[in-house]
Amino acid sequence: MSAGPASHRVTNDLVVSLLRNAGKLDGDILDMGAGSGFLSRLLLEARSRGAVGLAACDIDGAPFSAEGVPFTRCNVDEGLPYPDASFDALVAIEVMEHTRSSYRVLGEIARVLRPGGVLIFSVPNVGHMLSRLTFAFSGHYHMFPSPSTKPENAGRLCGHVAPLAAQYWHYGLRSAGFSDIVLRKDRAKRSAAGLAILFWPFLKLSTALHLRALARREPPLFDETADVARAANSWPALASRSLVFQAVKANS
Repeated sequence: MSAGPASHRVTNDLVVSLLRNAGKLDGDILDMGAGSGFLSRLLLEARSRGAVGLAACDIDGAPFSAEGVPFTRCNVDEGLPYPDASFDALVAIEVMEHTRSSYRVLGEIARVLRPGGVLIFSVPNVGHMLSRLTFAFSGHYHMFPSPSTKPENAGRLCGHVAPLAAQYWHYGLRSAGFSDIVLRKDRAKRSAAGLAILFWPFLKLSTALHLRALARREPPLFDETADVARAANSWPALASRSLVFQAVKANS
C-alpha cells in the first residue's frame, strides 16, 4: 500500500487544481521534497502524459513510491541537480520551512524553471492569529518549536527552521525574479479564524496607520510594498492553516 501524504490532502488537491488552471498540468513538472510520492501519484492520475516529463526529488529516497517517476536524491539547501530551464512548473508542499537558506532555494527554483514557468509551494502559516498569540506568550510560532540540529530529530516539526511570514516569502519571490505572485489559503484554521474576526477592526486600523506613515516617510518603499503589507493582514494570512503561494518566473 502506498503511503499517504505527510501534508493535508486538501493542500495536494489545491496544488493539482492550480497547475491545471495555469495550463501547466501536462508540462514538465518537478515535485520538490516529494516525500512518499503522494503528490507525484496524484499528478500521474491527473496528467494526460502520465510520468513523461514528471520528476521528483527529496533528501531521502527510501519512502518515495510513484511508478515511472524519475527520483533524484538531493539536499535542496545545496542546490537542485537539474540544468537551467528544465521545467515548466515546480511544486513543493510543506518543504520550504525546512530549508536553512530559503531565499537561495527560491533562486535555485527560478534557475531550473523556464521563463513563464510556475512555482506553487505551501508553508505553515506563522502569521495566522493563533500563531501570533502563541509567539507573544511562548516565544515560538505555532508549529515551530525550538529546532533540532540532529537529523534523527528533524521530523515534521523539529525540522521547521524557516518561520517566515507571508511578506518575507513575498520578498524572496520578488528577489528571485518571480512576478504575478498570488497568496492563497488551503483551509481556514478555526481557532485562528475566530481570533481574526475578534481582532479584525484593530488589524485593519493598524494596517491603515502603518501605510499612512510609510507613505509620508518613505514614498518609494510605500509604492513597492503597500500591497504586500495589506496581504500580511489579509484573511488568508490571518486565518489560513498554511500559506499557498503561486508565482511566475519572469520572461527574460
